[in-house]
Amino acid sequence: MTLDLVKERGIPLDDQSLSWKEMVGRPYSKLDVDAFTRVRVILMNGIESEQLRFLHVAARMNRELREPLARIRRIEQQQQTLVNWLHPADQSPLETTLGYEQVAIELTADIAQKEPDPYLAQTHRFGLLEDFDHLYRYAALYDRLEG
Repeated sequence: MTLDLVKERGIPLDDQSLSWKEMVGRPYSKLDVDAFTRVRVILMNGIESEQLRFLHVAARMNRELREPLARIRRIEQQQQTLVNWLHPADQSPLETTLGYEQVAIELTADIAQKEPDPYLAQTHRFGLLEDFDHLYRYAALYDRLEG
């Protein structure tokens, strides 16, 4: 089954509002889940956060769209909160930082593989070196602190 954005009508905004009980999901266990679960949660949280910033800027630019965008932003803020609260309470800031670096590596590598222009692909692969360096240094710090 594929998503057809032209035919799909989506869910009405009034039906997307979440209660506090619905917003509070069960956090993942950092010991029991696949490493890519953390990557997916961090990536989705980043997408939701950026989308909120974009809608805020768009609302400032267009007076007529302020009210509809405010309604959308409220729903998006609830979704972003839901995703953000999936992080476990026992995950340290350093572990979260390691996750951010893993996200950067995964996304950059995927973009580099799919880039048709050889020069741009090489540029992305060069950027991977910096991401790997960060991951290595944070992992070494984590190993030193946590053992």
